[in-house]
Amino acid sequence: MRILYLTNGFPYPLTSGYLRHYFLIRELAPHHKITLLSVVAPDFAPEHVQALAPYTERVLTFTEQTRRRSSARARLARKARSLFGASAAIRQMRATIQELLRTEHFDALFFSGKETYGAIEGLSLPPMVADLCDATSMRLHRQLQVASPWKRPLLMLEYRKIRDAERKIIRDARFALFASARDREMLIPEPSEKALVVPNGVDAEFWKRTTSTLGHQTIVFTGAMNYAPNADAALVLMREIFPAVRQRYPQAQLYIVGHSPRPQVVEAGRQPGVTVTGFVDDVRCYLDKATVFAAPLRFGAGIQNKLLEAMAMEVPVIGSPLAVEGLRTSEGHVPPVQVAESAADFIDAICRRFEAAERDATPDAAARRYVEEHFVWRQSGLKLIQVMEALAG
Repeated sequence: MRILYLTNGFPYPLTSGYLRHYFLIRELAPHHKITLLSVVAPDFAPEHVQALAPYTERVLTFTEQTRRRSSARARLARKARSLFGASAAIRQMRATIQELLRTEHFDALFFSGKETYGAIEGLSLPPMVADLCDATSMRLHRQLQVASPWKRPLLMLEYRKIRDAERKIIRDARFALFASARDREMLIPEPSEKALVVPNGVDAEFWKRTTSTLGHQTIVFTGAMNYAPNADAALVLMREIFPAVRQRYPQAQLYIVGHSPRPQVVEAGRQPGVTVTGFVDDVRCYLDKATVFAAPLRFGAGIQNKLLEAMAMEVPVIGSPLAVEGLRTSEGHVPPVQVAESAADFIDAICRRFEAAERDATPDAAARRYVEEHFVWRQSGLKLIQVMEALAG
């Protein structure tokens, strides 16, 4: 099959937030011919296209005219503009799609990114597989509950726009894919043959420990720190959880690991025992020295890859119900991690982990087994290949 594959961000480097599509394209490539169209940031490195060259017929990019680092007011202004019309990049992508469909034959459209919907809305398209990945409207709805009052009107507008796009995408798609059973159930509550779970995976060989014992009194949290759910969780860790842990364990350390930390995250990190790393070349060395991975996410959606990576590295995980529920499989398997519902629960659970590690610092092999059994890219790739075969048939 010839597949037209659309993404709202370029699937490389693997820290970009779009690694799901790098691996899905890699799994599809031996069986299908792929033309990739991606929206990219102004600082996109053209050499990253070479990482996809072995798996694609061609790659076309459309530059979004935004700046990564700017004031909160400027970011809100850009967000407001995006809610009331398609960006220039999306308009350019739409024009390119129309030209490609007029001059070439494609057997299927693989679509992802609710913000990208304006590029295809109303067009006559090949049979479509829509990768909704997560229930973005659910994330926005939960974010509304903890957002400051001045942010809520814009968040409400965004929530309504995304919810409308999700409904239209589900209506138009032959198959709708989700990264977790939880997100599928949020958007398509009733059983449906068109709604399928294709989970994220991890490279289990890459995410492997180099030490035979857990670290000493060390908490780690990872993720892109300019992403609202991660930044919020980091602030909760630093403001509400870690000070109490440090009172009980004066030598405790907390590492907030991830690129582009927001100013509030950097400021909150200026306290004894806390390190906000910013960008690092390799997250694994921090997971290697962790006693526990703590993820007090209050809003979000989809599968939390950061939890899967920590589990693959055999680090005990403590997560909020929202973080952990995304790791439940469609067959009903639940991850071997600890759930904490409040800051007090996190404090107690972390301290108990510290105590347990003093007695026995053996890494959490059960966590890695769970990842190997349910969250590897080859298995997800096979599910996607079956979807494409069903689309053709």
